[in-house]
Amino acid sequence: MKNTTILVFMFIILISMGCNSEPKDVYYFLDGYPELQFINKNGNLVPPDLFVNAVVENGITYYRVNNPSFTLTTRKTGIPYSGFIRTYHWDLNNIEAIFKEGKIVRLRYWYPNRQLGMDMNYLSGKGKAWNSSGALSIIWDTDETQYRNPTTGFIRTIIEGNKRYYFDFDGELSYYSVRTDSAVLQYFSDGTPRFYFPQLANGLRDGVVKRWYPNGQLRAIGQYKNGKEVGVWIEFDSLGVERDRVIYSEKD
Repeated sequence: MKNTTILVFMFIILISMGCNSEPKDVYYFLDGYPELQFINKNGNLVPPDLFVNAVVENGITYYRVNNPSFTLTTRKTGIPYSGFIRTYHWDLNNIEAIFKEGKIVRLRYWYPNRQLGMDMNYLSGKGKAWNSSGALSIIWDTDETQYRNPTTGFIRTIIEGNKRYYFDFDGELSYYSVRTDSAVLQYFSDGTPRFYFPQLANGLRDGVVKRWYPNGQLRAIGQYKNGKEVGVWIEFDSLGVERDRVIYSEKD
């Protein structure tokens, strides 16, 4: 009887420890709101971490809504919730989300120093994110996302559909890329080809790889097959003179 009591006591302690060790990232968004829940289009219950999660980009952490089609409802009545919720992430960032008829309308958070970290309007599709010092880091719009250098304020990267634009430290365009179903193509700022790289097929690189100098001269050429270098890989200098040659076999 004594051993049984001890085992039961240890089991209770383990359960308690397990509950306390559950990751805050999963449950923070509805902490303190046990009466609320998310459901999908089929009316099935979904956990909060499928709705929103923390993302690290451009040197800051912000909060991204993964699926705005989810509806926030009350557990007892199933009525879509209108109003706001306020929670803490890592017991630091103060998060406020506003809902209208169960759908997310606005998402903001503040750093511990009360600096606004993010303000996203889901009706307009526009938003901004700042670092803890108040420097602008990310700008969202309906058509593009801008990443800025928080030190200089200049644009670092722009994502626009299947295009990405990359800028130097002074905010000047260095090169841009276009993604297709079969390849990633990079161009210098003047439109001269910079890089051609085959898209991953079934998780493996497959196809010809090319790289150019700014003057348009081919810099290197080679080929992948099933994710491995095969055949002849050649490197040239800026005048087109061969500098190096490596031959790969399919067995390597």
